[in-house]
Amino acid sequence: MQLTETKSVKNEFTWLDITNPSMEELKGIGERYALDNHNLNDCMEPDHLPKFEEGEAFHFIILRRVILNNAKGNSVQDLTTKIAIFYNEKTIVTIHRLPHPDVESIAEQFISNGKINAVHQLLLKIISRVQHSYSAYSNLLNTQIDESETGLFIRKTSVGSIETLYMLKRRTSLCRKLLLLTGEVVSAVQHRQKKSYELQDIRDTQTKLQLFFDQLNEDSQNLISTYMSYSAQKTNEVMKVLTLFSAYFLPLTFIVGIYGMNFDNMPELRYRYGYPIIMVLMLFIFLLIFFWFKRRKWL
Repeated sequence: MQLTETKSVKNEFTWLDITNPSMEELKGIGERYALDNHNLNDCMEPDHLPKFEEGEAFHFIILRRVILNNAKGNSVQDLTTKIAIFYNEKTIVTIHRLPHPDVESIAEQFISNGKINAVHQLLLKIISRVQHSYSAYSNLLNTQIDESETGLFIRKTSVGSIETLYMLKRRTSLCRKLLLLTGEVVSAVQHRQKKSYELQDIRDTQTKLQLFFDQLNEDSQNLISTYMSYSAQKTNEVMKVLTLFSAYFLPLTFIVGIYGMNFDNMPELRYRYGYPIIMVLMLFIFLLIFFWFKRRKWL
């Protein structure tokens, strides 16, 4: 376990940041700060979804931040990492399994310089950094969707397997669901804090991200439908070519089959001009089928 305790410049609040604790270590911290045991158990669940719980001594928040260097994850635990937050007016405790560069940068850029002097300001900074991870990931997903559409419609090249497109849709849908739950957390924080420009910016950013991921989810679904239609069209074109070949050679094969039976009482077998006549007949049938297809605009 890595534990960092930081105090504001004016000593108005204490920030305790804990990385990768064990359950025994977490219980010790809980006894020291009177943290709720049920919430401590939630901290140890790796795939717990975002939520807000109001408490008497501490309010409890769970947020999930996108792991940008693992952008190919397909589950909640693979794609995001959890950060649990206990806070009141004088103390804030953050608990997370993986190191958070954002946490370190907040301590260096804002608290050490006296720019953050209250718990609610620090809480808003953490929420803002979590939102930024979704914003950066949305740009990556949008680029992947645009490249797939370009490959499908303009370059006429393969955009990958249907499994790849499904995973792209799964990631957008997963982030969309997590953002909806994060929006509930933001609303709960907004109702319990005074209005401020930073809080309004977080609310506006949350709304923008939810709308953007709604659009990404719709675009990914449309891309899968388009890919399926495009694949069906290519299959139909192949079947059309095979059908045309069958239509040409079926009557010719029928004629060849009749004269390949080698019965004794077949007068055409001993006819002098039988072979050229049959060849001309087969050519005529071939041309007749060809012009009939042209007239029906099947070619």
